[in-house]
Order: sequence, then C-alpha cells, then structure tokens
Amino acid sequence: MVSLKSQKRLASEVLKCGRKRVWMDPNEVEQIGQANSRVFVRKLIKDGLIMKRKQKVHSRARARLHLEAKRKGNHTGAGKRRGTRESRMPTKILWVRRQRVLRRLLRKYREAKKIDRTLYHKFYLASKGNQFKNRTVLIEAIFKEKTKKVETQKLEAQQDARRQKNLELRKKRAEKQQRS
Repeated sequence: MVSLKSQKRLASEVLKCGRKRVWMDPNEVEQIGQANSRVFVRKLIKDGLIMKRKQKVHSRARARLHLEAKRKGNHTGAGKRRGTRESRMPTKILWVRRQRVLRRLLRKYREAKKIDRTLYHKFYLASKGNQFKNRTVLIEAIFKEKTKKVETQKLEAQQDARRQKNLELRKKRAEKQQRS
C-alpha cells in the first residue's frame, strides 16, 4: 500500500481544510500516489479523485431547548448557581431600576397636573427613603393622599363657612344691643 501522507497534506492546503476532511478515492490509490505537486493535486480534485468531505453537523437543537426551559425558569436551582445572590443580580441595580420607575411616574403625574409640586416633593423623598415597593403601591399612596387633601379642604371650607356665619350672628347681636 502506497503512503499518501504528502498528497493528503497538499490536498488539505489546496482545499483549505483540515486533513481529516480530505477524501481520497480508495480505488485510485496508484494514480493519487503519483501526485507530487499542487498542480497535480488540483487536477485530481477536478477529476473527483480527491474531495472535501462535508462538515460534521453540530446541532444546537438541544441547546435551544435548554435555553427555552431556562427562560421559563427551569434549571435555576441551588445546584446550578455559581456566585452569590448579590453577584447574580445586584441589589443596587434593582434599587436603581425601582427608583427610575417611581421617579418617572411622579414626573408624569406632576406634568399632567395630577399632583402639585409639594406632593411631588413629598413622594419623591418618600420613594428615596424606600417607602414604596413598586409603582402600584406609590399610585395607591398618591390616591390616598389626594383624597385626604380633598377631605381636609372640605372640612376647612365648612369651618370657614361656620366662622363667617358666627361673625354675621355676632354683628347682628351687637347691632341689636346698640339699638336698645
């Protein structure tokens, strides 16, 4: 049997692939064995005695399935974790996200005239002081505060009306006393 080591090397260089991917016709060993130059090898490639094998398939199907499962939340148990909770999802990043959400909401409400600047400032400081867990909690707090404000305004209006009424009564009594 003829050694085709040099022919395989030449063929791999001509075909621009690895030596494993070079296929040589086992029936034409003698003819291939005579090839001692790149030109000769190119001729054999043209004739189909030497060919480049197809690349092996490296399927990503299983990897895709696994990723899909991970997106659903599987394969994330204690045994799959490398790194502390803090390194996996830093609390600072969570804090920054939450602050941005709350501040965006406050800004939107202030521009839409749903809250005035004093309420805005109050809730801004409260959110900075970690009083609100999320958007909905903040919205509820704003709603409560607004209803409380409306109630106090109503009460103040009633008290003012009562004061005015009492003043009028006093004036009338004073006038009556002056007449008699």
